Amino acid sequence: MVSLCGILVLVLVNSVLSSYPEDEEGANNLFQGKMTFAANKFADMDPKEFQSKILMPKRRAPTFESSRYIKSTVNDPLPDSFDWVPKNMVTSVKDQGAAGSCWAFSTVENIEGQWAMAGKPLTNLSVEQVVDCDGMEDIPGKNADCGVFGGWPYLAYQYIMKAGGLSTWSDYPYCSGDTADKHHPEDNCMPCPAPGFNASLCGPPVPYCNMSQSCVAKLNKDKFVNGLQLSSWKAIDQNETVVAEQLMKIGPLSIAINAELLQLYHKGVFEPHHCDPKNLDHAVLLVGFGKEKTLFGEKSFWKVKNSWGPKWGLNGYFQIKRDVGMCGINTQVTTAVLSPPNK
Repeated sequence: MVSLCGILVLVLVNSVLSSYPEDEEGANNLFQGKMTFAANKFADMDPKEFQSKILMPKRRAPTFESSRYIKSTVNDPLPDSFDWVPKNMVTSVKDQGAAGSCWAFSTVENIEGQWAMAGKPLTNLSVEQVVDCDGMEDIPGKNADCGVFGGWPYLAYQYIMKAGGLSTWSDYPYCSGDTADKHHPEDNCMPCPAPGFNASLCGPPVPYCNMSQSCVAKLNKDKFVNGLQLSSWKAIDQNETVVAEQLMKIGPLSIAINAELLQLYHKGVFEPHHCDPKNLDHAVLLVGFGKEKTLFGEKSFWKVKNSWGPKWGLNGYFQIKRDVGMCGINTQVTTAVLSPPNK
């Protein structure tokens, strides 16, 4: 199965890092206050359960043709901090629940930011439409968008271009994952696989689905947000100074990371001792950067919006060390390009 929201592993998982402590207190001692872990809604899940309910397999970042990348040379110094959240360019933190749909959240949140950057009202757009309807595939790259089994933002942009737009969250609400607000099976939807679902790349589809809760029954293009269309998408060069510059210029950016140790993150700048940047398993939204003063000097970090609800981490956000390629954060940075408004 090829997907993007991959196998996140507990801080306490000795199957990945056998030297790590077996509880959050031991982990906090190990990292000496640099970052803090705490029991949260994922604490009662063992790694296999967490993987099966929330996350997906690890894989390497795809590379694109040279013309796809935004490259630049930064001449002016960057500010110490920058944040799109107080500038009203980022919607509220959402909860993907028990579904591997982080890729769709990351994609849609980037587009929400692009829409707001274009001077439009900040709008919650439909993640469920992408989860239900996006069956895009990249056969040469052996990648595909697989609904609740994961996917890639670069393919999701292509689906939205092909579909011709997006509905709002209220017109096509999220229902794929069991969240804090709904724990009863009857409250969740059971959509059938998206048109074009590639079982060879995604694995077998769900054994049971409800056609009336699926894309073919729910999608109404008449309810697409008026004027919101994508003309293309771009990737950003891996130089993190360039990423910071483009973040300030373009708006919030879709990124992918190796998040195997984020499960019990509570606060602080995330910088695990071992985090393979080639094993990406989660898609999130880059919204800002800053510097933290420590006893050993200043530490630069990225500010990232997650899709695990507002009670996780720093009110749904986390900080991760910057300028070192931490956990592959700079290897799959992308953004949608909106079509110009109709004249």
